[in-house]
Amino acid sequence: MIKRFRFILLSAALCCFADTNAQQPSSEKNLAALNYFQNWQITEVAKGGRIDAIRQLDENVVLCAARGANKGRIYISYDNGLSWSFLAQPVTVDITCIAETGNRQEFYILTGTAEVWGTKDGGKNWKHLKTLLDKNRNRERYAASYAIMYTKDGALLVTDTDSDGGHIYRSTDKGTTWNDQGAISHNALYRLERTGNGIIVNGWQGAVYKSTDDGITWNKMQQLTNAALFATEYLGVSIMLQADQSGTIFRSTNLGYVWDSVANLTDAADDFVDIGYGAAYYGTYTGKKHVYLTTNYGKTWTSLDTIPSVAGDWLDHGIRVETNDSIITLSGTTKGFMIRSAFHKKELAETLEKINGTNTRILSPVARQLNGTEIISSLVNTRALNEPEDIVIDRGFAYIPCRDGNNVAVIDYRNPRKPVVASNLMDKDILDAFSVAVYNNHLFVLSMTNNMVSVYKITDPYHPKKIGAINVGGEGSYLSTYRSNYTRLRKLVIKDGYAYVTHSSESKVYILDVRQPANPKQISSFHTGDGAFAALVHGDVLYLAGYGPGSSLVTVDVKNKINPVITSRTFDSVQLKGSCALALKGNHLFLTAYNANTVCSFDISDPLHPKLVQVLNDADMKGPGRISFYKNKAFVLNSVNNSVGVLDVSEDGTMKVNSYLQHYLLKRVYGINVDQDKLLLAGRESKSFVVVDMGKIFE
Repeated sequence: MIKRFRFILLSAALCCFADTNAQQPSSEKNLAALNYFQNWQITEVAKGGRIDAIRQLDENVVLCAARGANKGRIYISYDNGLSWSFLAQPVTVDITCIAETGNRQEFYILTGTAEVWGTKDGGKNWKHLKTLLDKNRNRERYAASYAIMYTKDGALLVTDTDSDGGHIYRSTDKGTTWNDQGAISHNALYRLERTGNGIIVNGWQGAVYKSTDDGITWNKMQQLTNAALFATEYLGVSIMLQADQSGTIFRSTNLGYVWDSVANLTDAADDFVDIGYGAAYYGTYTGKKHVYLTTNYGKTWTSLDTIPSVAGDWLDHGIRVETNDSIITLSGTTKGFMIRSAFHKKELAETLEKINGTNTRILSPVARQLNGTEIISSLVNTRALNEPEDIVIDRGFAYIPCRDGNNVAVIDYRNPRKPVVASNLMDKDILDAFSVAVYNNHLFVLSMTNNMVSVYKITDPYHPKKIGAINVGGEGSYLSTYRSNYTRLRKLVIKDGYAYVTHSSESKVYILDVRQPANPKQISSFHTGDGAFAALVHGDVLYLAGYGPGSSLVTVDVKNKINPVITSRTFDSVQLKGSCALALKGNHLFLTAYNANTVCSFDISDPLHPKLVQVLNDADMKGPGRISFYKNKAFVLNSVNNSVGVLDVSEDGTMKVNSYLQHYLLKRVYGINVDQDKLLLAGRESKSFVVVDMGKIFE
């Protein structure tokens, strides 16, 4: 049976916003949130329950599996959860988790008795791969095992619930043989969750553990609580959520390294379901059994009451399915129902802005929406363009490092009306890909977390070939700006056969000789004193922007690569706060300061001693980032306002705002470049690559 529910009574809305320990918006906005986020389709899939495992197999196919009354039964949807049918019953015990591989035909299941089963033909035939435990080692009568994951590097990971210390088991041959990694925690382990540059695991110990080497080694990040941690979710843009059995919600803004308690909703946590753009559901399974909603990346929460299926039901486990233009959430319940919600990305972004009262759309007369004639083409790819960081171009190909995807997307835009993904570089050495450079038919990829630079031959961009790699620097020191030391390597620029690599947590720059790309060599390094971030080379001069802890422009004479000399330093903790990007036009250097919301220009007629020309502030310039030029126009990424600022730039280096370009595909726009009359843009949250005809904009 299928039901649709839309709550529209104000009295019902008002009663839902109690006991959340959070600042609430007005009742009208609360009502809008209820109407929009509770437009649920409810389908009974496994009559009598219980759906606690669900995964997306490919673009349209989703799988769920049951426990309880329907133990061992698997159901499949070929239309992203609109309809469901029985697929198979490979076991007669509870299925607690599913591992998808990216191949619709190949997936794995885990049972409550720690059995691993696999199929390579879409579920028609099954093979018992391993029973990892001879008996259930949990003294509280929980299932013996709850989590299985197929990692990006092709390993299978499984957790157990041993009360004397939860173990992680790892297989690198698709489940044929297994290695017991040993006890990770002092108590049972629960769920595994991908988070940008690694994998997080939680459990009964109340602590969070993380691996950045594909599950081989695990480090304790933080003891969050003394209660069991069950709910876990990664929201993207470095934000993670955890919740415990006592109802406390914890939040990390740096990929799980440091956590803060943000709310207590009393009842025991079951699961989070990421909606996107900062919104998420949160289900509880004791007491009121309410579902809660956040619209601001977990900072505050609002009750949506119980789920409207049957009495006593609760949201058990859910996932987010993303298409090019929509987001779908699918949540199984303990009574065997599937709760489905669907959101168009543009509408979702606009609704969240209204609810949060933080409309990022620029309303001034100089703002303009890009239209169908100005946007030549757009490409959305949820896998290849997972949080793009930058755009580097070479002969009609765009090389886009993606932090969350730990990859480099290579886009062929030689036909600007039909860009395609030429290749998608993924490698354990480019974890947290942050910066790339092209030199002499070779692509250099910087890994922030691994502090490594990898080299690929790109004579054929459709088939890049890795030929070398080099470690640069070490872990560095703790930075209060990021509350960790993981922000290591930041930027990579190459000129005349030499690469300049900035290391944030060491406040250093490393100079590499890359004239033989397969064998890069470090020849020198030096301290900047201000936290090295962006870099730009002009002749024999290196310019550096210090984001954190520094707020500065540093000038370095690099004529002697063995002995670089800092010749000037412009420090301003207010107007240069968060200096993050540099660009050059004629005899002027331009710097953006993300946290100061400023764009600064410097006269570099004397290259070693820049002189400040102008500091540009504008009420609608929020979060300025990278800069590219087209004729006398500077295009400045405006990522907080999801827009591109267009500045008129005079020959004397002075600037004034011309306009702001906006479009929903520019949600948290992070990558920019200019190729002749084409403006290339990449949206971090919208996972987009957009080609704009600048001739149409200024005609």
